[in-house]
Amino acid sequence: MPKRFIRNSLLAAALLLAIAGAINFEVDPFQQYRIPTKYEPRFYRSFQRYENPGVARNYAYDRAIIASSLFENIPGSEMDRAFGYGRTQNLCDSALTAYDARKLAETALSTGHVKEIVFNVDYNSFSGPPDHVGYGDKLPLYLYDRTHWNDYPYVLSIATLRKSLDILAGRKEVGYRTDPDAPWYWADTVTFSAKNVVDELDVNDLNRRYQQPQRTLDGMMKSFEANVVPLVRDNPGTTFIFAWPPYSILVWIDFRRRGQLDVSLDFKRRFFEILSKYPNVRIHDFQARTDWITNLDEYRDMYHFSPRISEALVKDLGAGRERMTPEDYVARIENLRSIALSADLGKIIAAVRARQRR
Repeated sequence: MPKRFIRNSLLAAALLLAIAGAINFEVDPFQQYRIPTKYEPRFYRSFQRYENPGVARNYAYDRAIIASSLFENIPGSEMDRAFGYGRTQNLCDSALTAYDARKLAETALSTGHVKEIVFNVDYNSFSGPPDHVGYGDKLPLYLYDRTHWNDYPYVLSIATLRKSLDILAGRKEVGYRTDPDAPWYWADTVTFSAKNVVDELDVNDLNRRYQQPQRTLDGMMKSFEANVVPLVRDNPGTTFIFAWPPYSILVWIDFRRRGQLDVSLDFKRRFFEILSKYPNVRIHDFQARTDWITNLDEYRDMYHFSPRISEALVKDLGAGRERMTPEDYVARIENLRSIALSADLGKIIAAVRARQRR
């Protein structure tokens, strides 16, 4: 009797797993095997690292945006208009690290149709060891390759099944978009204003909200050499467009206070000197755009800027503006250093408070 019970229990469990696997494979909520035709695609921001590999493989595009949350509010069609050619797919991941970016770029490049990749260069993405991942959890690498036999953690997952059943039942939920042109867009859910930016600050610890780790030049260079250089070197037929994003002036005050200013600018210099030797690289620098970085009304917090700045940045990329050159890169870096050293947090906050009292 016990043996029969155990056998029947195992058979029942195997049957349930098979049913769950069949449902998950057919519904495929994270679009690993196909673009859905029987329901609207769902792009779940909390599952970006699980969904982006499938999007990278299955959608039609020849330009990819591989970036952190700073570029999530850029629709692919907006970049197409600015460049005047091509079809762009936004493949952003929140808290993207250099390692995350490399693995996602390799997945996109494996399709054979990617002609351009647009990266935002985030200093913090080069913190930690070369295989450092965002959010501290492991990257689901079984979804980033081109084989299916190892996909069982996805196909047999309870989390996947919940999404599949929600889709089959037509249940709506918070936390996903349905537009492939802007799959990770969030700007319509928050307020951009200087008041919000200043109100959330801890003036004694500007890094309190984001808890970005201390970086070293040696550590950043190891991550850069392991993750960025091989992509550029091994894919000469793909153009890599790197953009240094316009953090608000508050970030530079924070870097200065935490002893991260020189590390950041030294890394920026070496980044340019190494990559500018490759003919398939363009590097654009928006970090000293004082008309943007000092206008806190265009920010959600000290890092994230509004769609108005995103749109202007994309237009400049398409037009080739703000491009770093061998003739001006040192001057650009020193200008940014001067901006960071002269910024006065007290005056910035006082000016915002004064406007609020009017």
